Amino acid sequence: MKKWIILGLAVAVLLGGLGFGGYVLFSSGVSASAPESPDAGPVAAGQPVEVRRADIESRVVLDATIVAEPGVAVKARTGGTVARVWLADGQSVEQGAPVVTLTVPGAGGEETGQAPATETVVRAPATGTLSGLGDLAVGDPVEPGEIARITEDEFRAVASVDPNDVYRFYDEPDEILLQIDQGPAPEACEFLSLGAGSAAPQDSGGASDGEAGGGPEGALELACRVPDGLRVFPGVRGRLSIVTGQAKNALVVPMTAVRGAVDEGEVLLVLDDGSTQVREVELGISDGENIEVVSGLSPGDRVVDPVPLAEEFDVPADPSEEYGESGAWMMEE
Repeated sequence: MKKWIILGLAVAVLLGGLGFGGYVLFSSGVSASAPESPDAGPVAAGQPVEVRRADIESRVVLDATIVAEPGVAVKARTGGTVARVWLADGQSVEQGAPVVTLTVPGAGGEETGQAPATETVVRAPATGTLSGLGDLAVGDPVEPGEIARITEDEFRAVASVDPNDVYRFYDEPDEILLQIDQGPAPEACEFLSLGAGSAAPQDSGGASDGEAGGGPEGALELACRVPDGLRVFPGVRGRLSIVTGQAKNALVVPMTAVRGAVDEGEVLLVLDDGSTQVREVELGISDGENIEVVSGLSPGDRVVDPVPLAEEFDVPADPSEEYGESGAWMMEE
């Protein structure tokens, strides 16, 4: 009897050892099949897609605010004393009309004596409404420079541009449509500028504290001229739909198939034997989904989509996901 008990215990120990070894083997992720080669081609991570021809258009939509045009400065070329004030703030003025007459002291030397004073007329540089003259009166001294402004009954739409969206402005916009919130149908808005923004001009009735385009003062801004027939008011909000570029019958690939999105990039070209090759390409406009390939590829070529990260950037986002806090491999107990 003892012999059978000892034999049974031996068999149990043997089976237990085999079970534990199998548990460790499979919990460690080891299988009988061959391990995946670290040099496996990237096609396994993506799918080959064909380079094709298509029309492509880059369009950006931005929130905008209406502000009054800053107007044109009325400037005195020389200083002097006010001899006559022809107009008051709020009055309409025609281009070339007199605004202020100044008495300018004459220049002279010790030998020639003082030259007689002369009068000069400061005229309106544009047609519009006079502002900024204030309570200027006869006898007041005037320094060279701006003494008033002529504001025209014109407005502009101003929108802040996200720095990353600037890359999509390849040149002056081809087309801008302005849609006023709860307003009339969209109308064309003439491009004025794209550059560093500034606060709305004082007394222009526009947004202040950096609200002109919905961004902080000094942010990059796009401005366009509101059409004359469109009824708007300072501070009214709307949206700009901007075509920043377009191309007909262009070579295009998905944006996810390219490393890079501006000017230059690279793709993984799928060769006839199924292997891949890094190919540098020149890039054009993008619609956010596809991107134009100006050079580097031909119709019918195949590229990997999505393209894997470049080796220099293909690192774990969080090392603790693969390693324990102590830096060692974790093994299930």
